Amino acid sequence: MSGEGYRILLDCRRRARALRARSFTFDQIADVLSLDHAVSPLRLYRYAHGRTASDVVTVFNDLDPAGAASLREARLYDYEAWPDGGRRPSARTIATFARIYQTAACRLLPEEAYASYDVRDRDLLDRADHRHLDPCQSSHRHGHVRQASARDTMRAETGSGGIAARGPAHYAELLRALSAEEADVRRRELLFELALVLGGTPALGLLRHLTPLERERLVATAGQRAPVDSDAIGLLEKLMNRLWGMDERLGPAQVLPVAEAKRALVGDLLKQASLTPDLRDRLLRLYWNLSLMTGWSHFDLTDYAGASRRYNEGLAAAHELGAPALIAHLHGLLAYMALHQRRPSVALDHAFAAEGWAKESGHPLQQAAASIQLARALSRVKRDEGALRLIDRAAHLAGRGRSGPVFQHLGWLTPDCVPSYGIFCLLELNRPDQVLAEVRQRLATMDSNFVRERGLLQAECATALVQKREIVAAAEMIGEAAQVTATHSSARLVQSVRQARARLDPWADNRHVRDLDERLRTLSVTG
Repeated sequence: MSGEGYRILLDCRRRARALRARSFTFDQIADVLSLDHAVSPLRLYRYAHGRTASDVVTVFNDLDPAGAASLREARLYDYEAWPDGGRRPSARTIATFARIYQTAACRLLPEEAYASYDVRDRDLLDRADHRHLDPCQSSHRHGHVRQASARDTMRAETGSGGIAARGPAHYAELLRALSAEEADVRRRELLFELALVLGGTPALGLLRHLTPLERERLVATAGQRAPVDSDAIGLLEKLMNRLWGMDERLGPAQVLPVAEAKRALVGDLLKQASLTPDLRDRLLRLYWNLSLMTGWSHFDLTDYAGASRRYNEGLAAAHELGAPALIAHLHGLLAYMALHQRRPSVALDHAFAAEGWAKESGHPLQQAAASIQLARALSRVKRDEGALRLIDRAAHLAGRGRSGPVFQHLGWLTPDCVPSYGIFCLLELNRPDQVLAEVRQRLATMDSNFVRERGLLQAECATALVQKREIVAAAEMIGEAAQVTATHSSARLVQSVRQARARLDPWADNRHVRDLDERLRTLSVTG
């Protein structure tokens, strides 16, 4: 770095520290620095963080889970010079920089540069939003998203009922994405209106899977300019299924704004649309599913108050439907959340309620799910060996009958995976050898898309290794779990990694533990 370049970096570092002390986000700091420095966004964000090129290269290479990244300073300078010169970075490279700089990938590219990427790359760029890692991003803290009515969202109004306070930057980002997405002006306007209904830019990844006719129908339904019929509900259900896929790949921070907006839309339709009894029940079931999804997302972001609110609203919908299986499922999730909150008596109450409602439903799969939750509660609260018998019972029940719409929320529950849900019980009962056997078996057969579950299993495996005093192996396993946080926004996973690391405190001077601590700092996972 030249003397002049280093002087600029030091000046930017000083200004950035002063602005951070006033709770400026890194996005805001980059905007401030852009007033004085006509450089690319990629370089602005490096300045905003006060990092040298050498620092960024080291962190970039450490973030590669395969350890195969080989970014050099000269190549970083090429990327920072683009598009006026230098070399265009790949979409995956930009996504990694977004992680380092705790921002959205689209903010690291000028508008004309974003448009130069193909549809698949733009989808990756749209999904790479790591602003939740910036502690000063109040709108991302705890994944808090306020509910709005669909009509207010369509009018792009903000206020006490808004999904989030949307400023000019939000609309500029959405319009830029749409300009690259759709050349036809009319269809672009349609996409803009629909994206606003469904939570903004994060919804574009879902809307790409709809045909132009389906988009028109969805906008008409949202604006209540067309009747709510079976086809319209089918479109909403189609998007619902894709939301669960986004949650598995990316986590709750990206899913929650879309799910909350969609839930508000369905809630409006239930209140205001003219519906036959069958269509109302179908729409109410969709509202239950969205309450489940938003509750789960809030829980995964460790926003327990938000999760409880959504779960209880889902319970009200399930009672209105008269669906014992749906009631049981939400009581089970409330029990699981209470365990994370260290509220044992509440966990037991919900677990027994889940068991009772599951029995009334008569559905073996729901009974299996309830048995798992009761087993977890008993192992934590009473250290009861009977918890393992409940896991065996759940595996038996999970093999009986897996068809019908009532089981859509239990698609993850198969006989083969039930033992892995008993790992929680084995840890509570201090059986590390069995934990290690179950984790290894599950990891060997797990779908590669289940990145969050993989990370959580690795954290549990690390806990078992600590119980066995295998410190080197435990540190390595915690590092692997922490790596998942680079691409997934689960705060619960971050919490699990930190808890596993805390168990290594007696060995804090161990070289492998010190190396782990450095890796956790690089990944922003330290407490």
